[in-house]
Amino acid sequence: MRNTLLYIAIFLSLPLHGQMSIGTDTIKINEVVISRNKYNSDPAGYKKTTIDSSILVNYSNSNLSDMLSENTDIFIKSYGMGGTATPAFRGTDASQTLIDWNGININSPMLGQSDLSLIPVGLIDDVQIRFGGASMSLNEGGIGGTINLVTKPLWKKETLISINAGTGSFGQYSGLMKVKTGNYKFQTVTKGYFQNSENNFRYLNTEIGSEPVWQTRTNSQVRQQGFIQELYLRNSNNIASARIWYESADRNLPASLLTQPNTGEKQFDESLRTMLNYDAFKGSTDFSFTGAWMMSRLNYFNRLASIDSRNLSETLTLKAGLENPIGEYAKLKIVLDEQSSVIKSNNYAHNTTRNTATMTASIERNRNRFGTTILLREILDKNNLLIPDFSAGVQFRLIDNKTYYLKANISRNSKIPTMNDMFWVPGGNPDLKNEYALIYEISYEMSQKISEPFNLKYDLSVFRYNIKDMIEWHPGEYSYWTADNIQSVNSTGAESSVSLDYMRNKINASLKAGYSYTRAIEGGSNIGNDISVGKQLMYVPENKANASFRVGYNNIYSLWVANFVGKRYITVDNSKYLPGYFINNVSTGIKFTLKSSSFDMNFNIDNLFNINYQSIAYYPLPGRTYFVKILFQIVK
Repeated sequence: MRNTLLYIAIFLSLPLHGQMSIGTDTIKINEVVISRNKYNSDPAGYKKTTIDSSILVNYSNSNLSDMLSENTDIFIKSYGMGGTATPAFRGTDASQTLIDWNGININSPMLGQSDLSLIPVGLIDDVQIRFGGASMSLNEGGIGGTINLVTKPLWKKETLISINAGTGSFGQYSGLMKVKTGNYKFQTVTKGYFQNSENNFRYLNTEIGSEPVWQTRTNSQVRQQGFIQELYLRNSNNIASARIWYESADRNLPASLLTQPNTGEKQFDESLRTMLNYDAFKGSTDFSFTGAWMMSRLNYFNRLASIDSRNLSETLTLKAGLENPIGEYAKLKIVLDEQSSVIKSNNYAHNTTRNTATMTASIERNRNRFGTTILLREILDKNNLLIPDFSAGVQFRLIDNKTYYLKANISRNSKIPTMNDMFWVPGGNPDLKNEYALIYEISYEMSQKISEPFNLKYDLSVFRYNIKDMIEWHPGEYSYWTADNIQSVNSTGAESSVSLDYMRNKINASLKAGYSYTRAIEGGSNIGNDISVGKQLMYVPENKANASFRVGYNNIYSLWVANFVGKRYITVDNSKYLPGYFINNVSTGIKFTLKSSSFDMNFNIDNLFNINYQSIAYYPLPGRTYFVKILFQIVK
């Protein structure tokens, strides 16, 4: 099935070259673009970050977890190369973070989370990060925030062919191919990729005995492949699109340092996501309709433990939206969303279904220096209306015609338990209550051209989360763990980032830096176990920082990226912890351009100083790693 789908994606793009024409009697005129005078799509009063396109290009052969870990405030819990990697915002867990694809939630309905190690950056055109209450404008449940992965067309009359190949240490090699073609009314985009790695790196085993011993990682091979096919059609009154995204991964899972070297753990992941979208513009009103069907398969095998776990989920999402102006400075948004899931798992007592429906209404007003947003959401789950969620934001422009903003918002956001929390056998609890959080945030943002070659951006955010009825798995009365609403968590912290860009003549440079402080404290437990009260949550670093410096001259460029993660506690009473680590990556490259083609060669060194470190206890990460990649593009 996998090979057949991959061949179909490649062949879909071949006939499109027939759209190109040549002739000597053509008169070329400048492009004329007709667009609607739309309101700003970002609600007033909230924090949102978009990853710079140059960063996405630099990580095109990497997965999403690596890019986010090294360039954002988000902490990534990673089992290493080829292993599971999950995000955590501001002291929340992975199931409280939404991963969206063009506004549709793609988190597993079983686990309630997504594995970012399975998503190549090269497939994505734009990454939008919404923090806290800002996530409520897309979907429900993203208490920590939302990472929205955008794939979109470039409305140009041209054909672009891009081939990106790379190879590196520990048996790594990868390939990515893109074909984009069309005109101002029709676009087709095809992207296909593969990634393979042996992951046989050397590491220092500090748990094997009284003296550390150098060993080689085994049973850690990984193979990934997939494609995205997109079709877009537009006229003056509407835009229609169809997308299909397939990916699969075969992974051998290495054992922890506390168990036998090879337990025979393997995992097979497969997903197929399809989406149809129609946007219609009638007068001053915008209508949007989206239908998405997604299939996800996860099979896990552990020979030593005699586990053969087979899981299949299918989800159908229907979403409709309306956006209409109210007067000259305000607009009304209404979004209806229905999601139906079917789970087939040998870990459930029987096939299980879930159906939820939501209605979200918001009013946004933005005039001159003052903007406000009010949002109200109602959720229907199991034929019961839940307590409504809400959000309110306000922003004020400090100086006329200057991008200096002071923003504040307050939100109540809730999350429905995952299917595993409720129906996993043994331990699932169908009587679980929804988690909910009260979120408070205030932030300052500025952007200014200091002088002709210098541009400066800066932001500072302070936040507080009061999370109630947080779900946790804990040892039960018998020999297995069970899920209960046992925790309350208070998370308080601050985030700040600064960037300085310079461009003059043949020199361009960019310096970026960010820092976050998160104090996530357990406020209490319903099972009488008080050793965790007042303690920092496990695997939540109080301190995280990142910095990067990029400089280019003519066709030569270099990049330095540094990432610091503070200590993380690995016991609920904070008696044990993983020490912090400071990782440096460097790369340099050269780019040649000749008429309609370009050639870019890049050499990268990760973990330059060969630091021995772990993101998750007893799962070592690789030391110094080398990677060479080549990017070749043709534009016609």
